[in-house]
Amino acid sequence: MKANKLINGLILVLIGIILLANTLGVLEWSVWLDIVRFWPLLLVSWGISLIFRGKRLSFLAPLIIFLGIILGVIAGYTGISPEGRMVRGEKILAREIVREIEKTPEIEVVPETETKRETKVPPGVEVIPEIESTEPPEEMIPKVIEKEYVEIEKASITLKLKEGTLAIGGTTPLLYECTSSYGYKEFEPFEQYSTAENNKKANILIYHSPVKGNFGNPQNNRWKLKLNNQPIYDLNLETEVANIDCNLSEFKVEKLYIKSGASNIKLKVPKCNSQIIVETGASNLDLLIPQNVGTIVHINSGMAIKNLENFIQRDEAYISTNYEEAEFKTEIKIDCGISFIDINYADLP
Repeated sequence: MKANKLINGLILVLIGIILLANTLGVLEWSVWLDIVRFWPLLLVSWGISLIFRGKRLSFLAPLIIFLGIILGVIAGYTGISPEGRMVRGEKILAREIVREIEKTPEIEVVPETETKRETKVPPGVEVIPEIESTEPPEEMIPKVIEKEYVEIEKASITLKLKEGTLAIGGTTPLLYECTSSYGYKEFEPFEQYSTAENNKKANILIYHSPVKGNFGNPQNNRWKLKLNNQPIYDLNLETEVANIDCNLSEFKVEKLYIKSGASNIKLKVPKCNSQIIVETGASNLDLLIPQNVGTIVHINSGMAIKNLENFIQRDEAYISTNYEEAEFKTEIKIDCGISFIDINYADLP
């Protein structure tokens, strides 16, 4: 009897701890879906309680429920879910900044020669036949393929990620380098690559397979993107639930577009003329701006707590106090739901 009371009390304590962890963001609310997966254990517990009613082993019934809840929490936190199979994979996608391409040979246009006139040969004059050329036919002559090297000057990179942690920062001698570690095969990244503008502009799409349902803890998916500090970039980040940490202060990013659901976004603004657009739901937005960048901020929010230091509000915009004399200019547009917005200036390297 005492064991039953102890385990029942532990079950209530465990449920309270899980709810507290949900509220503090330690555990996702989706953990309850993983706990419900073990509902057949209720039938097992009920059967044991009928078999051992009034006996010493009756405590096994609440013990099984207690263990089922623990298993559900472990499954939710580690990402073990029936929708996919845990693989713990890692993959690196990258491209060289210099491309080797075949050079198109220049075709020399030879003018047509006039038709030879027929000449009459006088009688008694011997005609010497023309000697055929001993050179091999043109199709048998090996062609020398000329190559040239083109350096990418501009790149547009789009990342589509359902959920996880995305970090942008760190330099690479390559055009880009994306390292992905994932807990399910469904989140394995792939790349679509093309060039334009005489092979000097690259268009890159990084994505994973369509994913539906709950896949446990989003922290199982981690993406790390490194850039080169020479080309000019346009970045498009599309995600549902993610922690996004972007340090763009050492790169030339002209356009940055972030579209997400519930997210935690930390962004260090690039030191160049740029435009930043953020469309998000309930999120925390923490933006740091270099001292030599003047900023105009437009905020469209249903309900947001805003903290903007060194800004003056004019009409519906916030303008930084250094805007007129700043070396670079950036425009920030934020469209969000219930969010906390913190925009400050800092000495960025």
